[in-house]
Amino acid sequence: MFVSAVVVAGGSGARMGIGVEKPFAEVCGVPMVLHSIQAFQSCEDVSQVVVVLFKEGRKRFDSLRPERRFQKLTTTVEGGPRRQDSVFNGLLACDQRSDIVVIHDAARPMLRKEWVASAIEELGDYAGVIYAAPVTDTLKRAAADGVVQETVSRENLYRVQTPQVFRKDWLQKAHEHAKAEGLIATDDAALVEAIGGKIKILPGHPWNLKVTFQDDLVIANALLSARSMEWSASE
Repeated sequence: MFVSAVVVAGGSGARMGIGVEKPFAEVCGVPMVLHSIQAFQSCEDVSQVVVVLFKEGRKRFDSLRPERRFQKLTTTVEGGPRRQDSVFNGLLACDQRSDIVVIHDAARPMLRKEWVASAIEELGDYAGVIYAAPVTDTLKRAAADGVVQETVSRENLYRVQTPQVFRKDWLQKAHEHAKAEGLIATDDAALVEAIGGKIKILPGHPWNLKVTFQDDLVIANALLSARSMEWSASE
């Protein structure tokens, strides 16, 4: 089994307003993108790591000299105008031997190697395995003016996370189909579903935060610090 991991790190961080591109925002003193790479580096099931970056970000990333720390990091590629374009570029850079591909957003720095290993183990005959958390809040649908139109049932609704694990052939066909048909999706599982692939859901972790706004950085720092103390106490 050859597993390639694609870390999507193309975010500009415009909504964060911190003066640095989001993948390089520091969490516990380390650029966010490196946390995800470290998790894949420590996962025995992963054979290769590919990082997808915006054009200027590749230079910044190279200056970190990541190859000294991460032997599994084989290449970086430039992202596209949309997330799915960036993922497809990363997919094309995966080793020809890979039969399983893991997609993960660098904006989720809490990634743990155990989550990756569990998803790979659960893949079986499914086209993909994803992590998702049940929606617990009440949902409202509103008009453009902010007036509530209806209350939406939250039954069987989930908030999707990464990492997402796929059989490479399914994922590649899904992206090629999306390009041909002009389909746009915010996650890769939706593209696989569009061609009939069955996706299994695993319970998402409440700490698997996606950093989008500046306040999220504060939370991520607190969570990662707490996890570090938890590990230290268990040693």
